[in-house]
Amino acid sequence: MRKVIASIMLVAVVDASTPLRAADSKESNHHIGKALPDYVTGDECLFCHRRDIASGWKVNAHQLTLRPLFAAPNVEEAVEADPKLQSFSRQVQFVLGKKEHLRLLKKSTAYGQLELLTAHLAASTDDTKKILITNEGPFHWDKNTFSQQCAGCHTTAVDSRTQSFSATSIDCYACHGVVDLEHTNDPSLVHLTKKRPHSPQLIGETCGQCHIRTGKSKTSGLPYANNYVVGDDLFPDFQVDFSGTTLALAPPRERHILVNIKEGRNNNSAETCLSCHNVHRASGRKHRRVKKSNYCFICHDPNDMKLVYNRSEKHHSLCGY
Repeated sequence: MRKVIASIMLVAVVDASTPLRAADSKESNHHIGKALPDYVTGDECLFCHRRDIASGWKVNAHQLTLRPLFAAPNVEEAVEADPKLQSFSRQVQFVLGKKEHLRLLKKSTAYGQLELLTAHLAASTDDTKKILITNEGPFHWDKNTFSQQCAGCHTTAVDSRTQSFSATSIDCYACHGVVDLEHTNDPSLVHLTKKRPHSPQLIGETCGQCHIRTGKSKTSGLPYANNYVVGDDLFPDFQVDFSGTTLALAPPRERHILVNIKEGRNNNSAETCLSCHNVHRASGRKHRRVKKSNYCFICHDPNDMKLVYNRSEKHHSLCGY
């Protein structure tokens, strides 16, 4: 089954704070103001890739960040046991986030949207491993926050006009874009495959559409890009401050992401997200083999690369974790 998401007709504007290479000054390919294209769903992809991808994808963070409640049994038990949450327990359908910060959601009556319970949860740090409520009640269902803040990075194919999405969590389309059905004979037709050359700019923008948490859409005002499709130019619409002052003040985790994407876009840097991260296998083992450079010192001690001296603040004003 293919899906088409309608988008809002708006004009793309480039912010002066986003550096551009000379080649990018030409008219960019984008889907701003256009309907999102038909795309092959993850279920269709995994029918053929069930041996090399499917088993690992079941436990991949991209797949599980937003997950059904039954996939988090300890959270389900905590919701049913806590007196403050018992009245909501039969309504909760999804869990968002990691053990440091968990949120509960249910399907909205509006198509392609979720409602967020105002309770904030976290796993205890002691040996009991209990799930605790970390804020005060009384609690209620919030109809707007997930659509306006979270959907762009925790669901697939969001229509910025209606803020509705096509699939929960991250589908193959989010990273590989539109897949030509002829790719079975020619894998180079698919973005980010071994058979297709891909630039540092493309890699950075593909990852950056979600992992840049300080951006804002020029056209929609939302903190996620307006109908970005892999292969487009992300930054005519998604406004990000890459200035030296901003980078210097950013926490190490944020600086690490922003510097890497900026260097890939402006200087064609050889180090990209994929230099360290294997997305399908959820592994960073390649990180150990990357050639040492000044970029590493954002997090590592220059005199001893085994030491991480800049621990990142985990909480973020947008995401809450």
